[in-house]
Amino acid sequence: MARTAIPDGRDRILDVAARLFYEQGIRAVGMKQIIDEAGSGKSLLYGHFATKDDLVEAYLERAATRLGRSSARVLQAAGDDPGERIVALVTEAGRRILRPGGRGCPFRNYLVEFPDGDEVVAEGTGSGPAARARRTLKESHSVLDRSAKELAGPVAGAVLAEQIGLIMDGLFARASYRARGDDEPPVSAVLAAVELARTLVAQHRASGDESGR
Repeated sequence: MARTAIPDGRDRILDVAARLFYEQGIRAVGMKQIIDEAGSGKSLLYGHFATKDDLVEAYLERAATRLGRSSARVLQAAGDDPGERIVALVTEAGRRILRPGGRGCPFRNYLVEFPDGDEVVAEGTGSGPAARARRTLKESHSVLDRSAKELAGPVAGAVLAEQIGLIMDGLFARASYRARGDDEPPVSAVLAAVELARTLVAQHRASGDESGR
């Protein structure tokens, strides 16, 4: 008879799974490894997560919640200036990959492993891990897009948002292929990314000032 699932058991399993998925990749991690490292029985794990996809989706859901909270704090601290908000978002992305064990963005990493993923309808309301990953990245870009258009207008702002998005993609890609146990964080890449973001913001700000004269 299966044991009744208990809440702290779920959190312990999810903590272990999140660490393993992020460090080693989702394909490389089996459910038995999670059970062994979490010190839980098989029935306990499956009492909370019926399939590996359910566990992966919970991992991405929690990562999305944490990302939303950190982005909100960063934007609030940056104040009303849209250019400063853009630079702050790039700086925060840099902080994330400079943390010990930082190996990029969990959502981008998932989609690299599973490019086809599950079905995602055009409106972004699909279900499953891939839908969760794509939805989170779309929401993050929307936050960036709003600030960019506020700074530079609809057309130039859309270009600026894409430019900054490419910078952030590059940062996360640089972190994702770090070797496990590599103690050399990509500090120079982060500094370069933030400086490039400041340069682009300044250029678009100057263009906006010129067009307004």
